[in-house]
Amino acid sequence: MKIHPYTLIYIWTGIGFVLGLIPLILGLVKKKASYGILGLVCSTVGGAILGIFLIVPVLIVFLFLILRKDPAEKLPETSENADVS
Repeated sequence: MKIHPYTLIYIWTGIGFVLGLIPLILGLVKKKASYGILGLVCSTVGGAILGIFLIVPVLIVFLFLILRKDPAEKLPETSENADVS
């Protein structure tokens, strides 16, 4: 069985798109849609370029960016930090 190289590009692009739905859905749930959309696009393009060797690192990076806490969320508002009127 012989597979044309362009067929492999289409297959890996499709796999990158399907796996890119993970950061997209998670980004929409966590209200970080921009990271989710970028994760989808980068995993799709990465799948077309290098296949699984670029899809997995892209997913790891964007899942980290989506799941990390923002610095503003780390410090709760306390009486010491509040402005006294």
